Amino acid sequence: MDLSIIIPVYNSYEGLQELYARLTKVLNSSNISYEIILVDDCSSDRSYEKMEELNSKDKRVKIIQLMRNFGQHNAIICGFNFSNGDFIITMDDDLQNPPEEIPNLLNEIKKGYDCVVGNPVIKKHARYRNFGSYIIGKSYEKIFSKPAHIKMSSFRILSRALVNSVIAYNTENPMIDALILKNTNNISNIEVQHDFRKYGESNYSLKKSYKLAMDMLVNYSTLPLQFISWIGFLFSGIGALIVIYVLVGKLSGWISAVGWSSIIALICIFSGLILISFGIVGEYLIRIIGQVSYSQQYAVRRSSFQENDLSMKE
Repeated sequence: MDLSIIIPVYNSYEGLQELYARLTKVLNSSNISYEIILVDDCSSDRSYEKMEELNSKDKRVKIIQLMRNFGQHNAIICGFNFSNGDFIITMDDDLQNPPEEIPNLLNEIKKGYDCVVGNPVIKKHARYRNFGSYIIGKSYEKIFSKPAHIKMSSFRILSRALVNSVIAYNTENPMIDALILKNTNNISNIEVQHDFRKYGESNYSLKKSYKLAMDMLVNYSTLPLQFISWIGFLFSGIGALIVIYVLVGKLSGWISAVGWSSIIALICIFSGLILISFGIVGEYLIRIIGQVSYSQQYAVRRSSFQENDLSMKE
C-alpha cells in the first residue's frame, strides 16, 4: 500500500460525498495504491451511514466508528493503528484542506523527510483559532525546540517509520504535532491552499482549545512546574525585602507600627500562589492517574476491517 489517508469525522454528513469524490479523482490520477480511512468520532448526525454507503461502493474506503467522542487526535491515533500505507496523510473532514494538494505533499516527502506539513497561505479559521494556533506554535518552539520557520497543521504526511514511533506512545491525551516533534526534527513545510468551510460549523470551541493547550503544557512539558518555582523565588525575594524594610524602619523609628492592611495583602498574595500551585500540581496528578490506570486512547464499536484486525489500543 503506497498511501493511507486518515480523516477523523465528526458531524460531516453533508460534506463526505464531495470529500470522497475529490479525493478519489486526485488519487486515481496519481497511479498509486491507496486506502481512505474514515474514523467516525461518535457523530450525532448520519455521518456513519454515509461512511457505510461509501464503503459499500468502494472497498478502498475503510470505516471505523468509535464508541464515544474521544477527540480528533485520538481518532487519528486509531487510524494510524489500522493503516497500511508506506506514507500516511492526515486531513480534516471539512474540505478546508483541499485534496488537490495531496500530490504536492507526496512529492515533497519523497525527498527524504519524515514529515511534511501543509502550511496554509492564508488561514480561513476564526480569529481566536488563528491566535490559539500562534500561541501553540510558540509553545512548541519553547518545549520541543521547534524551528520558528516550521509551521504545524493538521494537513500533513508522515513516513511509516514516524507513524510507528508515534503510536508507541501510550498516552491518554495524545497530541499529534507534539508527538511528531518529540520523535523527529526532519520536517518540511510546503505552502497549501486553505479554503473556507463549506458545510456545518467548526467543532473547536474555546473550551476544547483550552483543553488542548492544557494537555500540551502538562503532558509534554514541565513549564508549569518551572513557572511555579520562578514565581515562588520571586515572591520569596519580595517577601524578604518587605521584612528587611519593616525591621529597618522599626529600628530607625520611622515606622511606628506595621499596618494590618499590608499583612492581609501579603496573606492573600501567598495564599493565592499556594492555591495556584496546588491546582497545577493537581493537573499533573490527574494525568498520572490516567496513565497508570491504563485509560483507553479509543474504543471501536464497529468497522469495515476484518474481525481479526479489530483491536482496542490500551
